[in-house]
Parts: sequence; C-alpha cells; structure tokens
Amino acid sequence: MTGFLVPLGGYLRISFIDWTGHVAPVLFLCGCNYRCPYCHNPELVTLSAGRLPVLEVLEDIRQRSGFLDGVVVSGGEPTVHDRLPEFLSALKNRTGLRIKLDTNGSRPWMLGSLVTEGLVDSISMDVKAPWDRYPRITGHDGEPVRESLEILSRSGIPHEARTTFVPDLMTLEDLEMVREQIPLGVPWIIQTFRGGKTLDPSLEKGALPDREGLKFNFPDAIIR
Repeated sequence: MTGFLVPLGGYLRISFIDWTGHVAPVLFLCGCNYRCPYCHNPELVTLSAGRLPVLEVLEDIRQRSGFLDGVVVSGGEPTVHDRLPEFLSALKNRTGLRIKLDTNGSRPWMLGSLVTEGLVDSISMDVKAPWDRYPRITGHDGEPVRESLEILSRSGIPHEARTTFVPDLMTLEDLEMVREQIPLGVPWIIQTFRGGKTLDPSLEKGALPDREGLKFNFPDAIIR
C-alpha cells in the first residue's frame, strides 16, 4: 500500500457539516495547482505539510466505520495526485464507507476516471469565478472546470457547485455570471469569505460579504 499513499496534511476525525446529512471524517490532502489569494488552508497548498501517518488514519476510520456515514476527501486539491484512484480504492476497501470528494475541477481527466471507476459517491466542485476571470483568481484557465461540470452533469452522481464570495475580488455581477455557468438543478452554494488566515495576507482583514444581501439577490443559492 505504501506505493500509492498520498500526502496527508490534516485529519478531522468527525464532521457534521462537510457532507450534508452525513457524519464523516475529513481527510485533507496536501498540494494544490491553484493559488487563490483567499485560500483558508494555505498550509496545504504545498506538499511539505503532508506528514500525517496515512495507514494509522485509515485504521482509525475503519475502527469507527460503524458510527460513520462516509469519508470526505478534501485538500489542497486531491486530483493533483496521480495515485488518487488507488488511494480512494484502498479507502473504500478498508472502511466500507462511501466517499465525497472536494475538488476545484481543474483536472477533468482525473475526475472522469474516478467517476467511471465508481470511486466517488458525491462531489463538491468549486466554480470560483466567471470563466474569463479564472486566470486572475486562480492563475489558471477556467476551461478544464467547464469540462468537469459537463462530466458531472452526465455522471448521475450527486454533486454540488460551490463559490466563495470575496468582496475585494468579486462583484455581485460576477456571481450572476457564475450562476449562469452552473447547470439547472445543480445545488449552488455561496460560501461567504470570513477573513482570518489566507494565502494572501492582505486579505486577512478584507471586506466581509453581506449575507442578507446575498440571500436577497440569490434566493436559489444556499448561503454558508
């Protein structure tokens, strides 16, 4: 098994909010291809934080599997790891639990492989900005994310889209454009920027969103 271990930088033994309706631990994999300035897990962007004992963590989950509904695999960005399919397969086989994947959607070929192989049971995918604003927000083109959305639409797997609203970087008009990018029927979650620890320290005390205003302007979205 050591041949396909992934760098594990964080382990939340139990969560009631990371997978709606599920009691699930959260695994935070290190490494991300994006550099979103508002990232609230900056310590996970590089691989250097991946020092947790993966085998021990999987065993802990296995021993508690009777009290859990699933496992959330988050990051960082899990799909940057080429051996992610092997890791998810081992996670399923060892624990017998369903898996929810958090992803930025930047590697559609990996996402398609996970879907085809039945290695994920639910997916939360970030749609971070209007497509033409992706380079400014993430440093990368948005076209792969568009392709990932199409893959999910055809997959039959439960999925949701998430957008973090940062007033210093986005406008309500940007959010309107994001909403138009998300297929009808896909739950859309607007995550409100909370400041504090961020990849770009200048945003740590940045402007906070008006939650009530977001609820008024986007009644079809889930505001968190």
